[in-house]
Amino acid sequence: MRIIFFLMMIFVSLTSAQTKREFRGAWVATVANIDWPSRNNLSTEEQIREMYVMFMKLRDSGINAVLFQVRTECDALYKSNYEPWSFHLTGKQGKEPEPFYDPLQKAVEIAHELNMELHAWFNPYRAVRVDGEYELAENHVAKLHPEWLLQFAKMKILNPGLPEVHEFILNIMKDVLTRYDIDGIHFDDYFYPYSPKVSTEDADAFAKYNRGFTNIDDWRRDNINMLMKEIYSVIKSTKPHVKFGISPFGIVKNEFAGTNGFQSYDILYCDPLSWINGKYVDYINPQLYWEMDHKTAPYSKLLPWWAEVSGERHLYIGHFSSRMAAKDYKGNKNELFDQIELNRSTPNVDGSVFFSAKSISMNWSGFADKLKEKYYSHIALPPAMEWLDSIPPMPPANLTVSQSDKFVTVNWDLPELADDGEMPSCYAVYRFLSDEEININNSSKIVYLTYPGETIFLDYIEELNKGTYFYVVTSLDRLYNESISVMVGPVVIK
Repeated sequence: MRIIFFLMMIFVSLTSAQTKREFRGAWVATVANIDWPSRNNLSTEEQIREMYVMFMKLRDSGINAVLFQVRTECDALYKSNYEPWSFHLTGKQGKEPEPFYDPLQKAVEIAHELNMELHAWFNPYRAVRVDGEYELAENHVAKLHPEWLLQFAKMKILNPGLPEVHEFILNIMKDVLTRYDIDGIHFDDYFYPYSPKVSTEDADAFAKYNRGFTNIDDWRRDNINMLMKEIYSVIKSTKPHVKFGISPFGIVKNEFAGTNGFQSYDILYCDPLSWINGKYVDYINPQLYWEMDHKTAPYSKLLPWWAEVSGERHLYIGHFSSRMAAKDYKGNKNELFDQIELNRSTPNVDGSVFFSAKSISMNWSGFADKLKEKYYSHIALPPAMEWLDSIPPMPPANLTVSQSDKFVTVNWDLPELADDGEMPSCYAVYRFLSDEEININNSSKIVYLTYPGETIFLDYIEELNKGTYFYVVTSLDRLYNESISVMVGPVVIK
């Protein structure tokens, strides 16, 4: 078991106990226009406006990470060197946006401008979601390499047992890693199909490439594990700061947590315990999409099991906010908030991710309001990953404070390089009254995270109560390691 972590502060207020370090994510699903773009025939200007507004609303609700779907069915919502433009983006697979722009590049720019991480979300194997739904582009893998595909009813997937498929997916990952300033690569749980379950479709591949396995189920799991391990290696050799996370189905085996539902270990061939124990993920993000007291898959049983097995990797919980915040949801209206509370009181749980973003950006059933007012009312830093980088940046230099009729202005200079050669990515500004303990673990005292390159903070005097204040500023690097603090003051507001 890893050692936890981050002090949970309890405040005398209406806010829920909030940690200073918490991953607060939202899945932005592009397949079938679930979240963005709202339609596949919007203009470039409309798409960019929608993206900006959605990201702004997520940020304003307390979200600090966007998991943005860029590959839905062997297509691309970015300028790919391997796959065609997505049908869900332009209404015709292979057609680029006109006027041209790159949605992934724009998503990275907007997210970083708003101090959110951007994780590029890929479906690794799904090639055709619904056969015949639309015309495939000539450079789609189903046209170029039909021999790489497995057919299941109306769905086609890349055959995980083929070395050519393995190499194809790795090349796509390398391509995105080298060309985009992403913070993470994220996979969902579409490996082998949910239904119908694979039977003999991959028998030829097993006969040819079994690698000594005699049990085809073990071979299937190993196909996935091999690819995940190699992707992790490619990420860390290319851009070590980029995080790798996977979002498996919430039940692995029923025997593990006392559930009675679909077993992803035997049907999807997900083996998350191997990913965690092998240390080739940085975070695990299980989809715990059921109620606390669900008959076959109770959240109250699954959460502590995942927390127990998460080992030395971060655990972020996937919540089904689009169902539980929906207007017609018949269950406990506080279900999502009860789950957040349980997360925060359970050791080894490092945050939440909500499916999907529109439940927040459209404020279904007041969900975003309550997040902002109570559960995410304080700024949270994403949890640091000490196995990737444990060296903090140097603190801000030459901190000064001045006062005018309208503002308190805090200024500082760029520090020197840290021991690992890194400069700060941004800065955290804390504010304390003179009679308060100067404690930067108190998340309620973070009043501002700067934008990249910003070295100034303006505090509006009309928004401050009378009193004497001190300001503390720290540097944060790309992986949110925090420097020692620097303080200025006092500032007297009369």
